[in-house]
Parts: sequence; C-alpha cells; structure tokens
Amino acid sequence: MSISLNYKSGLLYLYWLMSGADGKKNFDPDDPEWKTMKLMREEENINNDDFNNFINSDLGSPDEQLENVMKILQNASHSQKVRALAWMDLVMIADGDIHNKEYELYNKVRTKFGIEEEEVKKDKLKLPSIF
Repeated sequence: MSISLNYKSGLLYLYWLMSGADGKKNFDPDDPEWKTMKLMREEENINNDDFNNFINSDLGSPDEQLENVMKILQNASHSQKVRALAWMDLVMIADGDIHNKEYELYNKVRTKFGIEEEEVKKDKLKLPSIF
C-alpha cells in the first residue's frame, strides 16, 4: 500500500467503508455522505493531496480496509477513537437512511474499542453537520 497509515488515513478508511456499506458508493458532490466527508476533511485538516493519494491507492478489500482501520485506531488516543466514531455516525445518518450494514460496521468498530455510544453521541455534537 502506498499511503502512510495514520489517524487521518484511518478517518478516510472509515468514510470509505461506511459510504460503501450499503452497497452504493456515490461520488456526487451533492450526495449527503460526500458532503459529510468534505466537512470531515476540512475539520480534520485532510488536504487534497492526502485525499487524492488515498483514493488513488490500492485500498484492498473491505475486510482488508477494516483490518487497516483497526490497526490505525489501536494506536490512536481514546479521544481520537471517539472522534472517528462520531464521524462514522455522521456519515451513517447523512442520507437519512441508516442501512443495517452501516450500523453493523459502526457497532463493530465501537465495540472493538470498548467505547460507549453515549460518548460518541456527545462528541458528535461538537462536529459540523450538513444539516
């Protein structure tokens, strides 16, 4: 893989996994999930070069992507893990339809790191929203 694995790449992996969890990945700039990702990039200082490097990399299968996310977040601080889950939550609800595969993915990551949903919801209130 040609991208360096760090917290920011972990956020991009989570977006990529979450946005495709329902089987429909949309690259339309008007798509609510895409708009949420743009907000995340602005808020987390993920520049165009980093983003383009990420999307033009061999990301592997969804299972490999999830494995990479887990490795990345294993080394992240607790607050970074909570923040990553808060972004996942925003992407999950962006289009107004929470798909069961999206919720399953969110819970899998949250449970793996022993983070309570209430903590994620509290942090999510600090993030910008497309609504």
